[in-house]
Amino acid sequence: MKLFFAACVIGLGLLSAALYWTQADREGDVPVITWITQNDENKRAIVDAFHQWIKDEQLPPVELRIDNTNQDPTKKLVQGVSGVGADLLDLYMYEQDLFPATGMIADITEDAKRLGFTPDATYPALRGDLVVLGRQHSFPRNAGGTLYWVNRETFAKYGLPAPPWRWNSDEFEALGRKFVAAANPPGARQRIYFANGVSRDVLRRGLGLSTFNETGTFCTLDDPRNVSVLARVRRWVLEDRLFPTKEEDAAMAADITGYGSMFSHFTSGRFAMIYTGHWGFIMIRPRGVFQLAAVEPPQDGFPNTEMGGGSVAIYVGTKQREHALRFLQFLTSDPFNRLIVRQADSLPPVPRYAETEEFLHPAGRENEWGVHGAFAHSGRETGILYSRSPFVLFSQTFRIEIETYEAMIAGRLTPAEAAKQMADRINTEIRLTIARNERLRTLYEERLELQRRIEERRAGGRPVPAAWVTDAFHLAYYRAHGWLEEETKP
Repeated sequence: MKLFFAACVIGLGLLSAALYWTQADREGDVPVITWITQNDENKRAIVDAFHQWIKDEQLPPVELRIDNTNQDPTKKLVQGVSGVGADLLDLYMYEQDLFPATGMIADITEDAKRLGFTPDATYPALRGDLVVLGRQHSFPRNAGGTLYWVNRETFAKYGLPAPPWRWNSDEFEALGRKFVAAANPPGARQRIYFANGVSRDVLRRGLGLSTFNETGTFCTLDDPRNVSVLARVRRWVLEDRLFPTKEEDAAMAADITGYGSMFSHFTSGRFAMIYTGHWGFIMIRPRGVFQLAAVEPPQDGFPNTEMGGGSVAIYVGTKQREHALRFLQFLTSDPFNRLIVRQADSLPPVPRYAETEEFLHPAGRENEWGVHGAFAHSGRETGILYSRSPFVLFSQTFRIEIETYEAMIAGRLTPAEAAKQMADRINTEIRLTIARNERLRTLYEERLELQRRIEERRAGGRPVPAAWVTDAFHLAYYRAHGWLEEETKP
């Protein structure tokens, strides 16, 4: 019965999509392209700016329409593989490798060279999101790292200094303990926390560890460095009470109606800091004027921040490919990037616009000035993408890591057991992938040989060719330590 109803839902979805894509007004004199994204004030402004840019550039007319009813990844996938996908699709986080893997995203490598939206047009750190197995599939419409937003007023309320720009785990822990003790009366239920959470990825990377090895052929999360990170984070949650548990966070969210409880807790002082991206301005500005700062997450050793963003891809079955390509070209334009600066919706995709006075020091918003520069610095200097392997989807890696971490917090696993389980489960997924995919199995064997050669060179103290290192973190780490043999351009 469940299968019957599921089939009905999918069938009705396909029929409604087919009806939408073939309705009469899509066949008028002006071609129509549809973009799956949020239908909010900012996106509508982007649509208007695109139409004006088309006119200003004297390009063939086209009408861009927003479809916000099919944003769910499953809906996008079902429509795409069924031949009725939207022309343009927003891709986020785990969708960056999932959608190209299905074959429903167009290869835009040569078009990007022709129209000027290659990865070289944006932040170097984003290349791994845009290029999959050597071919470009998307271009960012915004970008940025993730930092701690600091409410200076909350720290001042309890007589504590705001945190420094860069700090280690011990400094983070010491200030966090002081804050929690000062903000919560002894014997009462804790209602105020140091932050909403912490990045385990940044902590691991600070110690020189990534999710995968240099070639993405093996998960390395059973490393003792990950055990130490998990043990420390567990203590921060359960003993030092710096962050709420998953259940406590859900209970806090129940106190707030509508989207954005994290920001409500931040602006009300229940969180002294929140860990999120530059796009947080969209949620914070309507809540009032606050004395803001942004600082790096704690790390011991190698400075790094998490980097990412939302990109736009083209459906492989679009009948309006050239018009869709023009939208990606528009993302590199002056009107678009200045619009993103005004909206404060993350960093503009073209880096130089994040260095303008308009971005760094928006008029009338002096309380924000230091925050914009902090995010620009992270995108330029320390931002690194999530580590990915072509042999396991990022969504699977992310799910396994979260499930195992939560089991540890619940007391079902020790930190050592959690670290081993993370690695074992992810490596099992890798083995399953290469067992059923001959093309990836061949690539896997090639990369295993590269991994052997990398380890041989490192053992001998010799530099490693940059082209051999495919993991985003290892590439940045090797480069920072002078371990790379960089390719010389003619």
